Amino acid sequence: MDVHRKVRPTGAYARSLAQHPIAGDAHPWLVVGEHEPGLSLGSGQQLCCGNGAAGGSGGDKLKAAILAIGDELTCGYRLDTNSQAISRQLSLLPAEVVLHLSVGDEMEAIHAGLRVALEAADVVIITGGLGPTEDDLTRQAVAAHFDLALVEDVDALARIHERFAHLGREMPESNRIQAQVPAGSTIIHNDRGTAAGFYLPADGKHIFVTPGVPYEMDSMLEGFILPRLRELVENGHHVRRAVLKVYGLPESGINERIRPLMARDRNPLLGLLPHRGTITVEVVAAGSTPEEAERLLEADVATLRAELGRYIISEDGRDLPQVVADLLVERGLTIATVEVGTGGLVTARLTEPEGSERWFRRSIIPDLKLASLGLPKGQSLADEGTALTMASVARQTAEANIGVGVGAIAVPADSTPERPYGIIRVAVNVQGQGTCRRLSFNGDRARVRQWAADAALAQVRLRVLEQGE
Repeated sequence: MDVHRKVRPTGAYARSLAQHPIAGDAHPWLVVGEHEPGLSLGSGQQLCCGNGAAGGSGGDKLKAAILAIGDELTCGYRLDTNSQAISRQLSLLPAEVVLHLSVGDEMEAIHAGLRVALEAADVVIITGGLGPTEDDLTRQAVAAHFDLALVEDVDALARIHERFAHLGREMPESNRIQAQVPAGSTIIHNDRGTAAGFYLPADGKHIFVTPGVPYEMDSMLEGFILPRLRELVENGHHVRRAVLKVYGLPESGINERIRPLMARDRNPLLGLLPHRGTITVEVVAAGSTPEEAERLLEADVATLRAELGRYIISEDGRDLPQVVADLLVERGLTIATVEVGTGGLVTARLTEPEGSERWFRRSIIPDLKLASLGLPKGQSLADEGTALTMASVARQTAEANIGVGVGAIAVPADSTPERPYGIIRVAVNVQGQGTCRRLSFNGDRARVRQWAADAALAQVRLRVLEQGE
């Protein structure tokens, strides 16, 4: 769902908009979007980062603004996923994200956007405009705003040279500017690209600048920005966090089970982050002492364990493939697959973790006639019996403890281009005992494949746990 409502800006933000040419009378209204999936705080509400966060009311929290720079954003060619990712992380510090703003690659637009952001917030995180081309102007705009010179960082330049050398190329002279930052800045090293980011404390504000490439931004956010902001936020009080990953329950189902914990005005704060079937439950507790914060956190985590049970797949950040891999290694089990409907995605997911040779035996790709599987003539690839046979053949042929069989995707007659969905059968055979599930997923064939692959891993996990009882 994508719902938009018009709101009139208020307070310092409104005054700043009126003063600067980026908005003013030409844009008296802002359009605020509510996008799903988001960070849900119960009763179908989306998180407002300024309300109900752990550690007090919105008035005493660090205020943050996010400025995304790039013509590709303002022209609509690319979606600004960076601001969404940053906001989700900041909301759990907790910090109040008061502004998302996108501007194009023009010096005046960047200046105006920076003025608006600095007027509205204590912390400004800027993404984009750090490339080596003439229209990458972010570093110059920030330096000019604070009347600072651009200086070259020797270590950053050496890293760029090293990165090109690793690729067997010489660094073009145009990339030299990517090692330049405003004087007084702290370099944020880029382990995933050439453009250095930087942190500039100035005029009582905290400015963080990263490349616009999400892969590179994510690394800087996790490795530098969030640790630095936690130091600011946690000054004077103590924050403890827990992350639980849940699979097999929809977001609404989790909300029903833990509704008392989802109130917006309580401490700890809980947030639900859905991604392709896995729901990440983040818990943030604040206290006047570390012991108080830990006690509040552990009380909520204990309730989550009691209410969600085996739907919790990890409490340490591990995703489904790693959880399954660790479980197989722990139990000394091996696994093999036969797939028709998922294009090998189950195998790909099972072998994502390092050391997969310890648990993964074989992936069998049957021929079109499926004669090698011993299926009765005329049996459909989408039948339950087909999936069960596949799982059994996978286990026996590979001499593995576990076999997984995935049948073809069946597209029901009422599936339409506007509302597509598919049905797929996933069978798991553990030590000769087979079970099969019929799974229905909304979306096109690619989406159904992805969801089915994760569902297969989840079924393996549950079956192995059952065998251990």
